[in-house]
Amino acid sequence: MKTPTISVLVVVGADRARSVLLLKSLAEQTILDEMEIILVDIAPADAPELIPPPGLMPRVLRHPGSFDWGAARAAAVHAATTPLVAFLEDHTVPDRNWALEVRKAFDRSGKDVNSLCYSFTNGSPDTYFYRSVFMVEYGALAHPLPEGEPPSTTANNIAYRREMLLSLGDRLGDLLEMDFFLQRFLGEGFKAVSAPRAVVAHQTNTGLRDLVVGHFKYAQLFANRRVRHEGWSIPKRILGVISVPFLVPILRLIRLFAAIRGRSLTRDAVLGLPVILLLYISCSLGEAVGLLLGGEVSAKQVIWLELEAPRKLR
Repeated sequence: MKTPTISVLVVVGADRARSVLLLKSLAEQTILDEMEIILVDIAPADAPELIPPPGLMPRVLRHPGSFDWGAARAAAVHAATTPLVAFLEDHTVPDRNWALEVRKAFDRSGKDVNSLCYSFTNGSPDTYFYRSVFMVEYGALAHPLPEGEPPSTTANNIAYRREMLLSLGDRLGDLLEMDFFLQRFLGEGFKAVSAPRAVVAHQTNTGLRDLVVGHFKYAQLFANRRVRHEGWSIPKRILGVISVPFLVPILRLIRLFAAIRGRSLTRDAVLGLPVILLLYISCSLGEAVGLLLGGEVSAKQVIWLELEAPRKLR
């Protein structure tokens, strides 16, 4: 085996069937012999053994029963030995050349580029509903994705230079709970590019109810963390409670259509407007509630959203 050049980091939970397609796709990567695969297993201690497919020999870090999403991701970063770390969710399926293209995209970039965004396809059934949901979750980064500065970044499915992450020291776990705050914390020191040929299929939640609830809860948690990380004052929170439900859906629509302009995605976005607006409104209401109530929001919500809420496969 060659010396690893890229580390793939995945957090897995108690549902052992969820990551089968992901692990199989990692075993089929064209540069598998140059990859280090680290699984952070936060399933309860009595969960069935995690059995990887033939040909895949991941390092498994056990954190039984943990609900700390950021700490689990940080543990994988600390355990990695390569300069590049590429996060994937357990409900994604990367193309065979994904890891190679991630590495090549970093090689083409300057040393000041410390993050890389993948190109996404819909990994759930090809129906009106799932096409519309895909536009909400990954439309801005949907394949085909132009090279250069990405129209947005994403959480959990993203690659970084490991040195930059380690420079955050003890704050790494807290900031990796939601990548948005890690990137905001870095400010001008954060620079990302897109990797159009590093293609990943993303699977979304099974039903509309789970999606509405999930987006509401995630936005509520996001607002709570925004108050904590950015120190929002009470007057600013009150202003946010009043304005967010109206402004956020409009701003997100504008950003989505600006991101997909000139690409073969506009039709799906236009046709999907009823579903897109419903989820945008759900997010905006969740964010307003998070700003209004303040206080702590259970980190278990992140685990439920990422590892437990049912996902639909093609």
